[in-house]
Amino acid sequence: MDAFTFLHERVALFAGVSEKHLTDLATVSTLSSYKSGQTIMFKGATVDGLHVMAVGRAGVFVKPPNQSAIQVAELASGDVFGETSIMEMGTAGATIKAIEDGTFVLNIPQDAFRALLSENPEFVLRVKALIASRKAPPGPG
Repeated sequence: MDAFTFLHERVALFAGVSEKHLTDLATVSTLSSYKSGQTIMFKGATVDGLHVMAVGRAGVFVKPPNQSAIQVAELASGDVFGETSIMEMGTAGATIKAIEDGTFVLNIPQDAFRALLSENPEFVLRVKALIASRKAPPGPG
């Protein structure tokens, strides 16, 4: 499957984004592969773009003070990460590691992602809603 088709059909964040914008994103994106345990992004690192899980699974790890790192979420095909750092001009808030061999991540360069944000107010709202949902405290379990 090519990058355009993947973004169009499998990534909920991009629902409703024009074919032109998706083509632009797909054209400049790159695909990287990771083995189980390999770090995709380090906490505190500068985020170079929006990362989209293509194949495989990755864990989101945080390190509470005086404790070992713990996995707080799992990402699978179609999930994205790095959007908060781009929107808030910050650094990565967690470490992301592949948790199975053959994990592939599509990286959309920050400039291309920002261009879409600047041209599509509805997309900005969708990204802000995603960020808010990730920052919300967990509900009663």
